[in-house]
Amino acid sequence: MTLRALSLVSLAAAFALASHAEETYELNPLVVNANRIESSDSKIQPPVSSLSLQEIDSDKFRDISDALSSYPGIASYRRTHPTSAHPATQGTRIRNSGANATSRALVLYNGVPQNDPFGAWVYWHQFDLSKIEAISIHPSGSGELWGNMASGGLVSVIAKDSLPGSAQAQASIGSSNRYDLRASSAHSLGEDVVFDIGIRHFSTDGFYTLREDQRGSVDEPANSEATSLNAQLSWGTSVTWKSQFVARGFEEKRSNGTAVAQNDTQAYDLSFITERQLADSDARLNINLYFQDRDFRNVFSSVADDRNSERPALDQYDVPAQSFGGAIVYRQDSDLPLSYSAGLDFRAIDGSINERYRNLGAGFTRDRYAGGKQQFIGLFGSVSSELDESNRLTATARIDQVDQTDGSRIETDTTTNTVIRNDSYADRENTILTGNLTWRHQFSDTTASHLSIFSGFRAPTLNELYRPFRVRNDITEAKPDLLNERQQGLDYTLSIQSDDHSSLRLSAFHYETDEMVANALLTTESGFDPRFGFIPSGGSGSIRANLDKTTVSGIELHAMRQLGESLKASLAAVYADTEITADELSQFVGNAFPQSPPWRVIAGLDWQASEAINFWSRYSWTDRSFENLTNTTRLGASGGLSIGGSYQIDESSSISFTLTNALDEENVTGIATNGLVTMDEPREFLVTYTWRR
Repeated sequence: MTLRALSLVSLAAAFALASHAEETYELNPLVVNANRIESSDSKIQPPVSSLSLQEIDSDKFRDISDALSSYPGIASYRRTHPTSAHPATQGTRIRNSGANATSRALVLYNGVPQNDPFGAWVYWHQFDLSKIEAISIHPSGSGELWGNMASGGLVSVIAKDSLPGSAQAQASIGSSNRYDLRASSAHSLGEDVVFDIGIRHFSTDGFYTLREDQRGSVDEPANSEATSLNAQLSWGTSVTWKSQFVARGFEEKRSNGTAVAQNDTQAYDLSFITERQLADSDARLNINLYFQDRDFRNVFSSVADDRNSERPALDQYDVPAQSFGGAIVYRQDSDLPLSYSAGLDFRAIDGSINERYRNLGAGFTRDRYAGGKQQFIGLFGSVSSELDESNRLTATARIDQVDQTDGSRIETDTTTNTVIRNDSYADRENTILTGNLTWRHQFSDTTASHLSIFSGFRAPTLNELYRPFRVRNDITEAKPDLLNERQQGLDYTLSIQSDDHSSLRLSAFHYETDEMVANALLTTESGFDPRFGFIPSGGSGSIRANLDKTTVSGIELHAMRQLGESLKASLAAVYADTEITADELSQFVGNAFPQSPPWRVIAGLDWQASEAINFWSRYSWTDRSFENLTNTTRLGASGGLSIGGSYQIDESSSISFTLTNALDEENVTGIATNGLVTMDEPREFLVTYTWRR
């Protein structure tokens, strides 16, 4: 039975059970944040950008990617909307903290990592925004307790509580034949036991990602279709004990703009979280375990110069990956000025790629296997001390052991069944010490500051170590001996909350990264190259490489002003200047990171016309940026106006609309070596009906 069929059967059963009258038992939520367990002391929380339940339920956003884009500091490597973007480009970066498409930020769902085990990209279609309670974005320097990738920041997604007897159905329809159907139901299985199930099915014809004057007969809109199922069982034996088991499934199919270039994914996740409030103390113990299984398939194609014919160039027919991990965390809060936490976490990853390559017109003649394993084990601790009524100091420390094992690459000539390459890579082991020191000063009841000095790391993904890839005629080779990225930096934030009508948050930051992984362009010569195979005319050959030293420096501003009882204005801006400051490849020194615009600005206006009617608008502007590491090709600035509104029909139902890129601006997201130009989404309209009980 397919996931879609299973989802529909499960949901029908859940709604049937929920339709019966039942006694309501409400469980306390399990909340996970940058401190690994939610602290009862708000003074130790770092400054974050967040979206509350009220904002998410306003139907202001089409999906979670739209919600995240309301914060200008976060973006995927390429600016193409996730509905039509290749999954491998959907790595998450905060404040331009990365020189390639791999995530430099850790994405969590109820405390479980969501970055793909093999490539660290994020499948945003799997999340149902109607089931989310809150989203918080923690910038670099506030997530060191989480280890690998967290030094680049955290995106924490918290699911809604399971309230027995509640049910929800939501249907959206829009341009490009976009359909988004969501439904969920929760019911009691006994005292303090709640079962919750939800389904989402999404599809769209998408949009043309290639500029209109360059299209040929093979070009088509980059479409996508996804189905996700989420089942959750929550229980608690007393007010001091609560547990949660979650099973999630996800299927996705995509076209990358031509009939041959397709990819699809199947994903399954299991997680268990339990937390105990220890008797007669302010201590808590949190334990979580999770298992993730991914199966990715992808085809890259070679298109003729007139774009009227194509053939498969690389068939990645099986890219399996599995991850198993967990953590145990102890936290002690007390009336004393001292609180502390300590814990251990681990994650084991096993992934590989199986692909066919070298198609000169008569079919593939080569087969490649490449892959390996990674293991992360970390010990961490945090101590927070209230020095006086105005000052609090928090120190965190973490030690990680990172193992890269069983790396290999085997290539076979399928015409003769001869092994032409059989490489085994040496196992590697690293011990890494990182930490964070934060000083919070309360100037007054309305004004406070945070100063954070930190260090962190990111290990190259299995994707960077072993998987070569091709985008049109541009080929990038993997590199199995990549070094770990090491980051250090500081962040100073001043927050002013004058009253309920206005707020201001201003941050200044500087990050330095050693050994940042990037895609280094080595040649644009067509023909056979022993490093890349055959490079088509107008193509290029790049290899993943470590850049010796890089920096990111900038400022971030968030301001809100209530202009009256019903009108609110907001402004958010991030300036993040990037530079390669030292490298053996001297041609890159002084250059900026690719796809890293210095400025991103978002201005918003919300109008509550009445208790039932709400309107909103948001204009986003993105500065110019360079397409490549050589800084020889530049992308222009881009912008877009989004508007929307909602009407609360009655207590249980509402209707809303959104119009994105309302002025239909043409925004360029990439320029290939051969001059092909890719575009972001045109004007899109969506109407949504929501029913809640």
